[in-house]
Amino acid sequence: MAIVKMKRLRLLSLSSQREQLLAQLQHAGCVEVMESKEVQNDPEWTELLTQESSALLAVKSQAATIRAALETLKKYTHHKSGPFILRQPVREKEFFQEEMLTEALSLAEEINDRTRQISKLNTQETNLVNLKTSLVPWAAMDLPLEIQETETTVIQLGTCPPTVDMSSLEEELAQIAELAYLQEVSQDKHQKYVLLVCCKEEIDEATKCLRTHGYGITRLKDLTGTPAENIHRTEAEITQIQQKRENIIQEIVHFQDRQKSLEICQDRIEQDLQKEQVREKLLTDGTVLFLEGWVAQTGLNKLEEGLQALDCAYELADPTPEDTPPTLLKNRKWISCINMVTEMYSLPVYHGGIDPNPLIFGFFVLFFGMMFADLAYGLVLFLLSLVITKKYHPKGTMGYMFQLGQYLGISTAVFGVLTGGFFGDAIYQFTSAFFPEHVVTMPALINPLQDPMTIMGIALGLGVIHMLFGQCVHIYMEIRDGRPIEGFLDVVPWWIVFAGIAVAYFQKTAVVVILGFLALLLTQGRHKKGIVGKFFGGIASWYDITSWLGDILSYCRLMALMLATAVISQVFNILASLPGEGLPKPVGILVFLVIFLVGNLFNMGINIIGTYVHAARLQYLEFFSKFYKEGGIPFKPLKYQTKYVDVTTDSGEVVE
Repeated sequence: MAIVKMKRLRLLSLSSQREQLLAQLQHAGCVEVMESKEVQNDPEWTELLTQESSALLAVKSQAATIRAALETLKKYTHHKSGPFILRQPVREKEFFQEEMLTEALSLAEEINDRTRQISKLNTQETNLVNLKTSLVPWAAMDLPLEIQETETTVIQLGTCPPTVDMSSLEEELAQIAELAYLQEVSQDKHQKYVLLVCCKEEIDEATKCLRTHGYGITRLKDLTGTPAENIHRTEAEITQIQQKRENIIQEIVHFQDRQKSLEICQDRIEQDLQKEQVREKLLTDGTVLFLEGWVAQTGLNKLEEGLQALDCAYELADPTPEDTPPTLLKNRKWISCINMVTEMYSLPVYHGGIDPNPLIFGFFVLFFGMMFADLAYGLVLFLLSLVITKKYHPKGTMGYMFQLGQYLGISTAVFGVLTGGFFGDAIYQFTSAFFPEHVVTMPALINPLQDPMTIMGIALGLGVIHMLFGQCVHIYMEIRDGRPIEGFLDVVPWWIVFAGIAVAYFQKTAVVVILGFLALLLTQGRHKKGIVGKFFGGIASWYDITSWLGDILSYCRLMALMLATAVISQVFNILASLPGEGLPKPVGILVFLVIFLVGNLFNMGINIIGTYVHAARLQYLEFFSKFYKEGGIPFKPLKYQTKYVDVTTDSGEVVE
C-alpha cells in the first residue's frame, strides 16, 4: 500500500442542517476540516460569510463536570482501572441519546456537589485543627479567654524564646512595673508561653521591656471559656465534621454502580467537543454553511453516501503542487502496527514521499529478534501481547504496540532457538547446581558467547543488505518521478566502489575500486556550477566513504545487544545458583527461582526498551537517510475517539 490519496472538499449546506452535517462527517471519519484562509482573505467572500459561533465553552464545562465526577468516584471507591480499559460496545443511536446525557450530567452534579461539601468540611477541619494547636500550650491555664482586662489591669498572653531565663526576666520587669505579674504557663522546643497581668498605667513600659527579650503578644479572639474547655469543644466539632464527611463519602460510594453511564457520557461529550472545534472553522451567513477540508480517498464512498441525506452541494478536487495535504498511511491490517515506528520519527511528505512501513516491517522485526534472541523471552513477549490484544482490544498507538509485540516475540523466539537461549543459560545453570549428574544444555546453531565474530559478520552482512535495499528504493522513487538517470547516477557509482573493495580483498586488484572512484568523480558533482565546481564536488564525494563505513559499523549493535541480553541473563542465573550450594536442595531451588525470576524480569524490561530503540535507530539513520522525505502533516479527521466504549452500528460493526 502507499500514502492515501487526498481530495480537497468544498461544501455548501443549509445552516439548519449543521448538526446533521457534523454528525455525518464524524460518522464517516474521513474528513479533516480546515480553516479556509483563501476564502477568509477574499473581500467578496468575507462580505457574505462570517465565522460560525460555537458552544465550545459550554461543552468544555460539561466535560469538566463529568470528568470531575469520575475522578471523585475513582478516588472514594478505590477503583483501579489499570493501564488497560475493557471497552464495551454501544450502539450509535444510544450513544447520542440526549436523555442519557442529561441524566449523566445531573448525576455528575450530585457527585460534584458532595465533593464541594467535602472540600468545605476539610477547610473547616483544618481551621479547627489549627485552633486546637494554638490552644494546646495554654491548656493548663484556668483563666477564661474572654477576660482580657479588668477595671485597672490588662491581661496578656504572650511568647518568649525558650532560652529566656524567667527569673531574670521577672526581676527586670519588677523594676519597671512593680505590680506586674509574669507566669510561665508551658514550654516547648520552639518557645515559652507566658501570662502577663499588669496595671494599665504600666502596660506600655512593661511590654517595651519584655520585647527586648523577644516577647510577642498572642491573640486568641472570639473565644469564651478556658483553653481546656475550648480544646474539648474543638475536638467535638472535629469529630462531628469527620462523621459528616464519612457520611457524604458513603453517599458517593453508593453511586459507583452508575460509573459506567458516566464513562459513556464522558466519551459522548468528547465527540461533542470535536464537533464544536470543527464548528468554529465553518463559515456562514445565517442561512448556508461553507466548509473546506481534506478527504481521504479510502472514505469517499462512505462520505458521499452520508451526504446524500442532506441538502448540500460539494466538489472534490485533487490537490495542486502548491497545496500541503495531510499524510495518511494505509496498509493491510497485519502490517499496520509498524505505523508507530514511523510516526515516532516523522511522516513522509504527501508530494514525493513514500510509505516506508512495508519496507521497514521485515527489517525491524528481524533486527529486534536478533538483538533480543531468547526463546523464553520471545514466548513471554508474544503471549503477553496476544492476551492483551484479545482481551482489551487497545486502539491507536497502544494497539499498534501490542500487535507489533506479537511479531517481535515470534522473531525473538526464533533467534532464541538458533542461539540456544532460554532465559539465557538458565537450564544449564539449574541442572549444574542441583542435578549435576543430569546436566542439560540447550542446543544451538551458533552460540553468541562462544563465537561473537560470526555474529558480527552476520550483523554487518545484514547491514549491507539493509542499506543497499534503501538505495534501491531511492532508484525506484526517481524512476517513479520521471528521473531514472538521476537515480542510477546517485547510486550505481557507489555500488562499483563497494564491489571494487570486495574484488580488492579477494582478488588483490584495485582496478574496480579505481573505476568506482572515477565514476564518483564524474557523477556526484554534476549539480554544481562550472567544470571546477563539478570536479571538486566529485572529489568531495570521496570523503563520504567514511560515512558509509560508519553506517555499516552501526550494525555491530545487533551483535552487541545480543551479547548484552545473553550475558546479563547468564550473570543472574549464576547468582541464582550460588546460594543453593550450602542449603538443602528444596530450599536452594526456591532461592534459585526467586533470584532467577527477579533477574530475568529486570533483563527483559531493560532489553525490550533497548532493542526497540536500537532497531528503530537503524531504520531512522541508516535506512531512511537513503531515500526518505520526512515532514508530512498528520491527517486528523473528525471521527469517533473514545476511551471507554466502541461505537457500533445497528449490525454490531464497530465504527472506526
